[in-house]
Parts: sequence; C-alpha cells; structure tokens
Amino acid sequence: MKRKALAAVAALGLMAAAGCGSSGDGSGSGDSIVWVDGGGAFHEAIDQGVLQPYASENDVDIVSEAGTDNAKLRAMVEADRVTWDVYNGDNTWGTEADSDYLEPLDYSVIPEDEILDGYASKYRVANTIYSIQLAWNTDKVSGTPQGWADFFDTETYPGKRAVMDYSVGGIVEIALLADGVAPEDLYPLDLDRAIAKLDTIKDDLVFWTSGAESEDLVGSGEVAMVMTYNARAYDVKNELGKPVDYTFRDQILAASYLSVPKGTKNKDAAMELIAYAVGADANGKPSQYLPLAPSNTAATPDAAMEKDLPTAHLDEPHAEFDDVWIAENSADVEAAYQKWRSTL
Repeated sequence: MKRKALAAVAALGLMAAAGCGSSGDGSGSGDSIVWVDGGGAFHEAIDQGVLQPYASENDVDIVSEAGTDNAKLRAMVEADRVTWDVYNGDNTWGTEADSDYLEPLDYSVIPEDEILDGYASKYRVANTIYSIQLAWNTDKVSGTPQGWADFFDTETYPGKRAVMDYSVGGIVEIALLADGVAPEDLYPLDLDRAIAKLDTIKDDLVFWTSGAESEDLVGSGEVAMVMTYNARAYDVKNELGKPVDYTFRDQILAASYLSVPKGTKNKDAAMELIAYAVGADANGKPSQYLPLAPSNTAATPDAAMEKDLPTAHLDEPHAEFDDVWIAENSADVEAAYQKWRSTL
C-alpha cells in the first residue's frame, strides 16, 4: 500500500473542489483526451490503475485536470467552449437534472449489463463505490458502536461527535437512520424529523469540511466518533496507526460517476475511455491503492483490500443515497440545514 497516496486521500466525491480544464484536440493515436477528477490520492489510484495503462495500450495522451467543478462544466457547455472530455464527478452529478449539459452514454461500447444494479443510467456510470461510515476513537469509546443509533447515544457513548458540514453529504440521512427510519424508507427525507434528531446531540457536535479534518478529529481524540468517508476511516486506522476503528453497519453507499460533457469534440474517444475504466479488467485496479470498490460486478478487487471495501458488507444493514431525489430537492434540504445551523 502506498503511504504517499493514502496520506492525501481526497474527499472522494461528495464535496467538489474548484479546478480548471485543458482542451483536447481529437481522438485516436497521438491525440489528447482530457480527464477531470477530484485530484489527490483518488486521482493517483485512477491514474495508476486505469489512465496510464489505457494511454499506453491505445497510444493516446490523457491530460488530467484536478478539481471537479459542476458550475464550470455548465458554463463551458453554455458558451460552447467545452474543453473537458471525461468528467469524474460526485454522486450529486449526472442525473436527469443535468441532462442539458451531458452527452448520453454509449452503452453499445460501455458494459452497462456488468455494472452494479442502479449505478448506470442515461448520462452517467459509476466508476468506484465508496461509503459514508461511522468511525470512533478506541481510547475514547468503550465497546463497539453498532451504527448511527449509537452515534446519537451520548449517554452510553459520551464524547463529541464530528459530522460533515454539508447538507446533502449524509448528515440528514444518518439522523433519520438513528431515529429508526428503515434504509428503504429514507426518501423522501423527513427534514423536520432529522433536525429534531440532530438537536438531541447539538451540544456535542463538531463540524468538518474536509476529509483530512475528519481524520484529525477522530485520530487525535478530539471527538469520540465521526461520520466520514470509508477511505478516511481506513487511512487513519491502518496507515496513520491511530487508535481508531470503524463499522460498515449502517454505511451509506455512494459512487463517483463518469460522464461526458455535451459538445466535446472527443465524444467517441471519451466513450471508449469510460468503457475501459468501468470494464472488468481495469475497474478493480484502483482498489490496490484505496478502499474503493469496483462498480463492475465482474471486476476483481485487490485481495488484501477486499474486506475494507463497502461492497463486501452488503449483507449488513446499509442505505444508499437517492441521487435523483437529492438533485430535485437539494435547495429545500440546504435551506432547512442552514436554518438549523444558524441556531447553533
């Protein structure tokens, strides 16, 4: 495992970073395809497992741009000045709500029938699967928390809790799961019920805005528990060696998604690259570097990492983000969240 890569674990999709793009000038031998993702260790894993082999095998240059930016992509399309070819966005991007900005994917090339059910649609296909999970500091917590209900149980498990300061990043969902809502009944989100549940621990909450911060908070013991990305929980325990453990019980599955901006001059080449990235041969390779599960059900993940992949624990209670509902209702979720935050 590469310490350098894991030390820089990126946010893995739920919180986009600002960035810029470069132009590609065609497809085929010797030409460039512009790939955009969140950068950091996520990009290292994708670059080494997917992009470099593809470039070598197909005699094509891949220009990598770090920093996904949905607003920038929209602006490019509206101005008819698209310089990005493949966009590796987060789980909030690429639903029908974004159809004006994306090319329909070519499933005559991309192996849709091999993708995990629910993770391939008209404008996007999942590249990697990750999750939001519960982690805790073992010096601060006695026993083994079993899910979000224990996260909200400050009597049995006293101490501060760290949560993501992002309205559609899972904070509403974990509150509802803790309050007894079944995973299959999460949506439509009951915002009033979620806020009421969050109020029960509001004096113990600490908010984080980056994955690195979530690691620092739980690893140092500043908080007893944290909601975080599964790769961050893995990193702080296994690579940083902090007194941290985690559970996949009650995890919320999410994915990074590949899409093609409308108007790219390299549409066919972009589809071919996506087909390779989510194909059975390449899709499991990023798990050699990070605990990111392949979206292709025929792909083989790294054996040493397999037990730490979200998809290895689907026999335990878990939920999934309803990205379509979130895309249609994100403004209402954000308004309710900000109103609550202003009272703290």
